[in-house]
Amino acid sequence: MRCALKSAAVVVLFAAALGVAGCKSDPVQPIINNNGPVAPTTVLRTGTLTAENGTPTAGSVSVIRDANNDQWVTFGSNFTSSFATGTVTVYLAKAASRIGDQRVLPPPPVPNILAAGFVSSNGAQALKLPASSTGFGYVVLYCETAEINFGNAPLN
Repeated sequence: MRCALKSAAVVVLFAAALGVAGCKSDPVQPIINNNGPVAPTTVLRTGTLTAENGTPTAGSVSVIRDANNDQWVTFGSNFTSSFATGTVTVYLAKAASRIGDQRVLPPPPVPNILAAGFVSSNGAQALKLPASSTGFGYVVLYCETAEINFGNAPLN
């Protein structure tokens, strides 16, 4: 019995370590726009990231609309997460639950998730959305390799 418990503990610790250090092969294609939002901008919704699965994820996040009527997910200068071996995928989602689970739900008229792109460093940054943020209540950071959320922020 003790051996089984020790083995289970080792598996859990290994999975957690993989989650924090193994986010390299994200299948989502990033939206590349080095120009950023065009002023003036309007804040549509904001939230604060809550860490998940032992990551150091924290900071503020907003969905904004710029002068070109494009929508963006923006991270504040206080944004932090784990980027030990690569990138973390940013999604807009209908729920804070694991992105992998939301991905397999039957699709309603509006998809369950919308990929915004990747983040690979801490601090302020912006990701241009490929579609409207309407219907999505959360920003979720997800590690594709470990298949775990790194954090989420309810949008208010």
